[in-house]
Amino acid sequence: MKSSLRALLIIIAIIGILASACKPKAEPAKPDEDTETSTTDENGPIEEPAQENKFACSLTGLGVTDEAEIKYRPIAVMIDNEISARPQSGLSEADIIYEMPVEGNITRYMAIYHHISSEKIGPVRSARPYFIDKALEYGSIYVHCGGSPQALSDIKTLKVDAYNDLVGTPVFWRSTDRKMPHNLYTNTRMMREVSLNKKLENKTAPQYFNFNDDFVIPDGGNGQKIVINYDKRYKVSYIYNKEEKVYYRQINGDNMKDKESKKDIKATNIIVERAGVKVVDKVGRLEISNIGKNRGYLLTGGKLIEIEWNKSSRSGKTIYKNVKGEEILVNKGVTWIQVVPEYVKIEFGE
Repeated sequence: MKSSLRALLIIIAIIGILASACKPKAEPAKPDEDTETSTTDENGPIEEPAQENKFACSLTGLGVTDEAEIKYRPIAVMIDNEISARPQSGLSEADIIYEMPVEGNITRYMAIYHHISSEKIGPVRSARPYFIDKALEYGSIYVHCGGSPQALSDIKTLKVDAYNDLVGTPVFWRSTDRKMPHNLYTNTRMMREVSLNKKLENKTAPQYFNFNDDFVIPDGGNGQKIVINYDKRYKVSYIYNKEEKVYYRQINGDNMKDKESKKDIKATNIIVERAGVKVVDKVGRLEISNIGKNRGYLLTGGKLIEIEWNKSSRSGKTIYKNVKGEEILVNKGVTWIQVVPEYVKIEFGE
């Protein structure tokens, strides 16, 4: 009886071992992926340490991480502002932009590019002498398509490094979505390649403005809005956004946008230069008195202060001073400079 019980127990044990061996092996437990890659803790998201900006663009004062970004020479591009050229491309990547009148009661832009690349800039238009005077202040390469007789003569006489589409510089193309002459474009990549090949990248941008260390709202008048009435088709407005600390730019009451990115065109600083203007030929070409001094305004942080500008020579840097005779400080960011004839009405308000 005992031997029979022992045999039965042995049989049961063998069956148990065989059954265990036939079970599928359990997969090893997977690590909790959320735990492995999580950027949160019990207090919320864990912020990655910000990369320190060790360098700064000398035209905007804004920080950059790579010194190579600020070793480029500035490029000044003439940009069309006729109605058929709107909206323009590439203005949102420029560091400093000028607007000045040309013949026919229209205005034109000159955009200064330094450390930010742009895949499409334009439409590119022709040169004028007073734009060249501003481009010389930066030691920049001047980019245009033709120009007035005086401007083309000045480029040769003053030995300005320039890219002119009419002499075959390979940095331009024409788009098919617009008609000539409002369809000529360039980009920073092509211009940099040519400047390197021609060994023109021998300069870096000058320190143009003096910048506040932190954002400063100056003591001044109401600078929430400014309207510059160049012409009924060229009515320029800037509206201050307190939350973003920038001005939104408008043309004829509509927000100005970049054609490619659809981004609103914004400015941290607006400088207005009043200037004498006169017609010099039958075509209606202008002479702008930008050598010497005159009054103007600075708008930043929603405030307005009166300034005086002074330029000693064609290549001399324009110096901006407040009413106390002190050189102004501007906030870090994009600056638009509006050169406005003395007869043009300027309005300020909420």
